[in-house]
Amino acid sequence: MNFNLKNIFFLSLLLFTGILIFLFEPIIFGGKMFGSPDSLSPRSVGMALNNASKEIGGYPHWQPWIFSGMPTAESFSYLSKLYFPEYIFKIFSLPGSIIQLLHLVFAGLGCMQLFRYFKCSSASALLGSVAFMVTPFMITMAVFGHGSQLMTAAYIPWAILFTIKLWETPNLINCGLLALTLGFQLQRAHAQIAYYTWLMVGFYFLVMIVYEIKNSYDPKTLLSRFTIALIACALGIGISLLIYLPAMDYTPFSVRGGSSSGGSDYSYATGWSFHPIEMLTFLIPSAFGFGGPLYWGYMPFTDYPNYMGIIILLLAIIGIINKKGIIKWYLITASLLALFISFGRHFSLVYDIFFNLFPYFDKFRVPHMILILVQFNVAIFAAFGMDFILKTKEIKMPKWFLPMIVPFALFFVVLIFGGNNLERFVSSYFAAPRTSDPAQIQMINAMRWDLWTKDAWTMLFFSGSFFVLCWLVFQSKITSKVFASAVIGLAIFDLLVVDNKIINPDRSSGRGSQLISKRFVREFYRPDPIVNYLAEDKSDFRIYPAGQLFGESRFAAFGLESIGGYHPAKLKVYNDLLINTQNAGVFPVLKMLNAKYLLVPDAQQIAHPELSLVKKGSLRLSRGEMSTAVYRLDNYLPRAWFIKDLKVVKKENIWQKITDPSFDPRDEAFIYDPIDFKVNTLGKITSFVKSIHKISLSTESTEDQFLVLSEIFYPKKWIAYVDGNPVTTLQVNGLLRGVRIPKGSHTVEFIYDKTSFNRGLLISILCTLVSLGLIAIGLKRQTKNEVFQSN
Repeated sequence: MNFNLKNIFFLSLLLFTGILIFLFEPIIFGGKMFGSPDSLSPRSVGMALNNASKEIGGYPHWQPWIFSGMPTAESFSYLSKLYFPEYIFKIFSLPGSIIQLLHLVFAGLGCMQLFRYFKCSSASALLGSVAFMVTPFMITMAVFGHGSQLMTAAYIPWAILFTIKLWETPNLINCGLLALTLGFQLQRAHAQIAYYTWLMVGFYFLVMIVYEIKNSYDPKTLLSRFTIALIACALGIGISLLIYLPAMDYTPFSVRGGSSSGGSDYSYATGWSFHPIEMLTFLIPSAFGFGGPLYWGYMPFTDYPNYMGIIILLLAIIGIINKKGIIKWYLITASLLALFISFGRHFSLVYDIFFNLFPYFDKFRVPHMILILVQFNVAIFAAFGMDFILKTKEIKMPKWFLPMIVPFALFFVVLIFGGNNLERFVSSYFAAPRTSDPAQIQMINAMRWDLWTKDAWTMLFFSGSFFVLCWLVFQSKITSKVFASAVIGLAIFDLLVVDNKIINPDRSSGRGSQLISKRFVREFYRPDPIVNYLAEDKSDFRIYPAGQLFGESRFAAFGLESIGGYHPAKLKVYNDLLINTQNAGVFPVLKMLNAKYLLVPDAQQIAHPELSLVKKGSLRLSRGEMSTAVYRLDNYLPRAWFIKDLKVVKKENIWQKITDPSFDPRDEAFIYDPIDFKVNTLGKITSFVKSIHKISLSTESTEDQFLVLSEIFYPKKWIAYVDGNPVTTLQVNGLLRGVRIPKGSHTVEFIYDKTSFNRGLLISILCTLVSLGLIAIGLKRQTKNEVFQSN
């Protein structure tokens, strides 16, 4: 079945747009937006960074509002400003949510081009494209504030398309297109999804090299193909270096790269491993509770099932059975490898090989994220399967038809006649709900089973409908056009039902909707009594949000610097502090971190001689208003001071030392290595000026001094200068900066080093221009050849 080739692009664009309008109508037209914590947290910090960017007239490399300060680009924050295609979207003043949805369309169009290159029919291409575009993973990333994952994944079909085209037709156009695709995907900066894409690209080149060697291809041809592939990949990396050069600087200091091995700790990296038994969610979305509080699988929690559509899965099986050629075995092998990697700690043989041997692989966590490759490949095989059915000329039942029906027929019989036994069996594996109330436990388990059975019957309905349609088309009872239209409609409907549960969960799901009104967001960022009180203090200080407020990032939107916040890639030294000091919740630590105000939820009364209650009021949170008490730490320390005594301790003892109630950070400090230096506090700091990228102090003293700066130790970027001369920054109290100051009057500066960013930006621009130049030269040559041939 084929549509007019002139109209296929517009037809697919219309279909993709219509699907998105159906799913996201409240976002596109209804004045709504997604407001999960994962979206509001970066929004708050993003507002602060926007203000800083306007103030300095450039890109802010430091964000002082969370975790007492941490890098921006290096930690993959605020990266939309470093994504070159973003500037095209900004011409049309498109909001971020619409840009994300456009990337879904971009993913669908990439699949269309790939399937057309595979010579699939238009109907098959449409089916496979929609299957990938609205797979629950993609929709969940949009809903729960993981836009970078969605937009990075949207490049996968384009990357595979241009990889195959470059290998089969190694010319300048395909080289430039692959370079831009890989580079812009890396710029979109979900490194893990991009890494998985590169694994699939590299695996294709490896498979084809082995295949060509085995089939005695010309070595010169093989070498030229390999060379141009390397050039494309090198240019792609170059395009992304404005982000990844600084990120590589940060890796040894980050929680994701600061272990003894240089990567994430194994237990941290294998969090959210995909248990093999959870492959049941490929068939039944709610096999393990779908997501939220009803989820009872082996991951800590999840918001979605790894469902791909039962009709899509059945078509993929048909595609696997009937597809011929090397591309089939490439996709099967890549899918199996991705599946085994996703198992993580649950089947560690394959995962450990990659974790221990592949560069940078150990920086990532959430192994089940690699299932996006499985979902993409299943969409490809589904298109192949549909194509086989539409193009078959035989009027008889294929050999695979009955064997495919049997398992579903048996399951139907079990549901009908053994429902009670099945319920007892499945329920015996339910994980204990996070409550001790017997009534709530019973209710949650009843909801789990209700979802399980509903989805099981839904799966049987869609699979049964598909088998009936197959029988009808193979018996020539219906035309291939009717078959294609019906199957595409059912397959899309199946996926949209699951997607809608993610976007608009009903009450029986136990999950709340992530949709909030833009009016709510405007109100959310309107100053409240607590924020107004804190903002009136113009001195340099930090706040300490206690208890459940610790992870709140809203304060950043008002320029308030916090000891807490939210970010998945904190500085390792700061993460160690939080782990070993009860989230910095001890007074010596609060003092040395320049904490002036403690924010206590529910306006709890605290009786402590060093705390004074200065304000009670309402604090606005995403979950509503909260009565909050503000206490002032009367003996708080300024942002910088001189100390009396400098002591040497072992690293393993530092947390014990700084949490000792007798420790007074005003008078003493701890370092790891001895220095020949005698300190006193006869000096004074006469001025203190700070900005995003520079802190400047003026000091006066009659003797040598030791200055402690209450800023996080990050020597790779924050360089200390005394009177313009670089000096060594020492790690003080486990995480602060310290500098020796000679007697006399001096200017002390801490300046953020942007060298690697500037170098990366220059390389990125040059590689982008080179890639565009390759395409332009290739098009010019192609035009000349066409003119020559026509003459």
